Amino acid sequence: MKLPRITLALFTVVVVAGCSGTSRVAPAPSDELRALGQDGASAAESIAAAELLYKEALAHYVTDEFEEARPLLRQALAELGDAHPSNTGLRSERSSLKARVEYFLAAIEGRGPPAAQSVPIETARIDTIPLPVLESTESTTGCEAPVVTVTNDRVEKWLDYFQGRGRKDMERWLSRAPRYRPMIDRMLEEEGLPPELFYLAVIESGLNPNAYSRAHAAGMWQFISSRARMCGLRVDWWIDERRDPETATRAACAYLKELHQRFGSWELALAGYNSGEGRVERAQRKRPSCPDYWCLDLPRETENFVPKFMAAVLIGTNPSKYGFEMPTAGAPLSYDTIEITDAVDLQVIAEATGTGYDDIKKLNPALRRWCTPPSSSPTTVRVPTGTGRQCLAAIASIPPEERVTWRRHRVTTGETLSGIARAYGTSISAITSVNDIRNAHRIRTGSYIVIPVGPGTDSASAYAHLSPTVSYRVRRGDTVSSIARKHGKSTRDVLRWNGLAWNSRIYPGDVITIRNM
Repeated sequence: MKLPRITLALFTVVVVAGCSGTSRVAPAPSDELRALGQDGASAAESIAAAELLYKEALAHYVTDEFEEARPLLRQALAELGDAHPSNTGLRSERSSLKARVEYFLAAIEGRGPPAAQSVPIETARIDTIPLPVLESTESTTGCEAPVVTVTNDRVEKWLDYFQGRGRKDMERWLSRAPRYRPMIDRMLEEEGLPPELFYLAVIESGLNPNAYSRAHAAGMWQFISSRARMCGLRVDWWIDERRDPETATRAACAYLKELHQRFGSWELALAGYNSGEGRVERAQRKRPSCPDYWCLDLPRETENFVPKFMAAVLIGTNPSKYGFEMPTAGAPLSYDTIEITDAVDLQVIAEATGTGYDDIKKLNPALRRWCTPPSSSPTTVRVPTGTGRQCLAAIASIPPEERVTWRRHRVTTGETLSGIARAYGTSISAITSVNDIRNAHRIRTGSYIVIPVGPGTDSASAYAHLSPTVSYRVRRGDTVSSIARKHGKSTRDVLRWNGLAWNSRIYPGDVITIRNM
């Protein structure tokens, strides 16, 4: 999903000279407002100004700059005022925008609708507040309405493409359907959404949880980080829930339901999913006589998006007609879930389940680091089916003195590595080793470092007394990258220390040398 950036360069804002230092939005072109009349033109200008302020506030909000967001949201409310435009479209847009502004202002000020889900606070001096979650509510405008596909020139173009140059792409995408479709279909049914929306994930990402676009959208449903946080997904240094197939699917269902309630049409809802609901509404205002999606003036990508989706639906629902076969082989996504508190190395989890590090990463694409997040709140981890109990037992059996967990720390002005080490009860050499810091006297303010922390000072200090080198015997499922992560080293260094090239292979039983510098 490629939405426009929320952080807006305010090129459309004209600064008015004077002692007040205020700004106003340049009026929209008169030919666009003439048809609305004087009342409508005034309302449209106010809504446009409020929307700019709202988007600027949202850019601060999603980066936790709440004090900067608060006055912008209040200004947006002031711009909207108490007027009720006579034009139905403008009245609906004003009401929708005002509700969104009030929602985020309430979240900042600690009143109004509570967040249904909170982002766990990392023990790394990162302050945050719970983010609002887009709730899944019962549809009052017929969300169960099916997606009606049409066949026109624009859809035919994509049908031809997928039967020609794009055939391999479509075959590869559909080959992943047996793994993910049962889960997606179940959630769509639970949310009262049409099953055809499964193909939205097909064209967005090819059903690839690790997909990442040039617009910085990630995951199977291609959320950008700001929209993901608005939908209640956690996106931070440790976890990116956009990549979690189940969590992201649930968020996508809620967002699609909201879009359909807003536009009353799946074509317009999908266009809003691709380019942003605000852009679709502006296109509707520019062409008030246009009855549906097909005659709106939208960005080229969005004009292609809905026909591409419909082509995928037509192929998926009748593959033989278009020369495809819907694959049936392949096991659906299945696993056990366990709850882990604090940071645990994924290699430890892999060994406890008798699998490899890469197998655990594949089941947990949302985990961005080599370990689970350090937090007093439990983290849900997926392990192969039938291994959950043995994994928990194996982790519980690790002696306390051998456990090492991790904290992420943001360097503030005036801090030194020696002071940070004392604060966490560890050593300078342990921190420099894990973070590959060459000069302990030069750390940059605002940067993040990972701190190895044991259950007590003695355990943590043991990091400082490691032997100069460690010999590691390669196990099944190991890669050079996973070995480097396990020891807090860079892959490049491990390759160099062992005389290996980037394309070198390692085998179980090989011995890899790790240097503790």
